Amino acid sequence: MKTYLVGGAVRDKLLGVQTKDRDWVVIGASPSSMTELGYRQVGKDFPVFLHPDTKEEYALARTERKTGIGHTAFDFNISSKVTLEEDLERRDLTINAMAEDHNGNLIDPFGGLSDIKNKLLRHVSEAFIEDPLRVLRVARFYAKLSSFGFNISPDTLKLMSDVSHSSELKTLSAERIWQEFKAALATPSPEKFISTLRKCGALKAILPELDDLFRVPQPKGHRSEINTGMQALMSLQVASGLSDETSVRYASLMHDVGRGLTNQPGGSSHPDHQALGLELLSKTAKRLCVPNEHSALAALVCEHHIKMQTLDKLRADELLSLIESLDAIRRPERFKKFMTVCEATTRARTGLENLKYVHAKFLSRILEIISEVDVKALMNSRPEKDPKDLLRQHRLELITTFITKSRKSV
Repeated sequence: MKTYLVGGAVRDKLLGVQTKDRDWVVIGASPSSMTELGYRQVGKDFPVFLHPDTKEEYALARTERKTGIGHTAFDFNISSKVTLEEDLERRDLTINAMAEDHNGNLIDPFGGLSDIKNKLLRHVSEAFIEDPLRVLRVARFYAKLSSFGFNISPDTLKLMSDVSHSSELKTLSAERIWQEFKAALATPSPEKFISTLRKCGALKAILPELDDLFRVPQPKGHRSEINTGMQALMSLQVASGLSDETSVRYASLMHDVGRGLTNQPGGSSHPDHQALGLELLSKTAKRLCVPNEHSALAALVCEHHIKMQTLDKLRADELLSLIESLDAIRRPERFKKFMTVCEATTRARTGLENLKYVHAKFLSRILEIISEVDVKALMNSRPEKDPKDLLRQHRLELITTFITKSRKSV
């Protein structure tokens, strides 16, 4: 029995980046011999074991044979006679098909080290097309490693396109799609995940709502040289520079998705695109099992981001209604995320990367003022008044005073 460090840990070590998890492959063992050594089996589709002390994952070397369409239609051979090279050959990319023994020696039968030096994402074998999930994985690795100068091999991109134009992507479960999507959102360049899926034709199958945006011209007043889909990508790119939160990045990408259902002459804004967007976001969230935190923030931005563009013209009651709709007093952290998304979309819309987003300071100050109200003292001062009406009227007076002073000073 021999064990080898494999996959991402080996790749990241060669790239000089930190590795969170380490995975191991075991050669010459069986499930019974692993359990006798104290390893605990956790794998369902094929035997994966947790080390009794480190709790790291140890998988038996395996080969696989495709038996039908989809990501899970495989038969696995976990015979103790399966070699390390046979196990590595079934992996997706050459940079993920390397191993290291306990002496630190690199085992690289498919040229992964060379591809790292050449900054190339290249498939290991033609078996790449058997697993449709690999289309998403390669796009995610590109989003993760493009900052290192990596590009996708044209031959690999061709295979990704072949899979995307087959029926295989439709077999992926919502959970697996979202898992890859969320992981891509956490990368340094998540917009490249989306652009790659679109380039190979996968976006139409995975996120048709977003794919539709690329045929919609910008409304008047926006940057005319890009379409709505490109602005969504630019919003995501800007948001990624402002926040590591995947919910912020998701909302930045999806905030204007309703425009995909419209295509007005001259790029004029459809009056119902926000309502259409809310419907699409709800359907997308259900279809892809999007977490509530992500879908709720995206819906808030979709519904209210237009108001942020004319914040300095809103009346006191409109400003208070906006804050109430955002539930900003009870959920200040989500309010901050909302403001971050609005800043990202505004920068993308105007093309001003160093834009000083004064609306965030303005609305945040209003929230701060009305949150400081001593509610108990206010109620005691006017016991004859309805508490809810009294509090709202007092907040309106505070907002009116603030905006009057602010607008006079401009």
